[in-house]
Amino acid sequence: MSLLPPSFLGKKVYLDSTNKRYYVVKYEEHIGKKKTNVLLFDQDSPVIFAVLHDDGHFLDSFYLTNKTTKESARVLEEYKKISDRKKQHRVTQEDLKDALKPIEEAKMKNENIIKHLVDEHLEDIKHLWPSRLLTLQKTEGKSEQSLILSALDQALEKANASKSFQFLTNHRYDSHIPILGMHINQYPQLLDDVTNYYLSHNELEIARQFLNEAVKNISLHEQELLEQLLNTAKRIDHIYYTKTLRLILSKLFKRVKEEKGVSPKAWLRETINDKSLKRSIVDSVKKKIG
Repeated sequence: MSLLPPSFLGKKVYLDSTNKRYYVVKYEEHIGKKKTNVLLFDQDSPVIFAVLHDDGHFLDSFYLTNKTTKESARVLEEYKKISDRKKQHRVTQEDLKDALKPIEEAKMKNENIIKHLVDEHLEDIKHLWPSRLLTLQKTEGKSEQSLILSALDQALEKANASKSFQFLTNHRYDSHIPILGMHINQYPQLLDDVTNYYLSHNELEIARQFLNEAVKNISLHEQELLEQLLNTAKRIDHIYYTKTLRLILSKLFKRVKEEKGVSPKAWLRETINDKSLKRSIVDSVKKKIG
């Protein structure tokens, strides 16, 4: 199994052994399975174009003042387009510094700062742009409860969940993936997309956390999707020797009792047609009782 592809946003490239002078990657685009185009910045100015291998070593690099290629010109043009768009946002440098703090510590001089941060996240997700907010969080953030991350979670509630999945994996904000489980009914393909992706990289916990969120939101009337969810949990148990199916069933049965007022046994009989899955469910329930 392969490692998760990296995001180089926020990566510092030091110029000498003193580790005092460095450039920062603030723009990237993945151009293949193992290669990423990046722009390295000195403060707010792009100075170097580079192509990085997934392991972090430079395949190519040059100062933008010394050389231009068709690819570097295209990347720089794309960055400038995004940068010009960001200048239209109502977020000042002071706001950005404030956005690194949790709400109880933030000055909140801009009373609309949360809305502006959410709007910027939504635009970045829509276009799959490299996020200056998440880059700032990586390079300067000290709190996991920052306004930037709180606004990200709010944006994930509103955005196209398929694009959110790609956006989060591009930026390696994998810990926010489980939130997307709330969209399981509108975006059922996420069930396969998320679990297959993380299991293929041996990242079991993210897949399980996603299922845990999905089971809280999945419609109790969607037979095919319910069977798919339970079969996914069953597959995880088979591969990793976990108790994921039992955990998912426990949460599902609780919802059945509370929302439908029927016994889990009766609901299963009416809802689940997959005979192999039914046997696995019965075995799981017996083990729990035993």
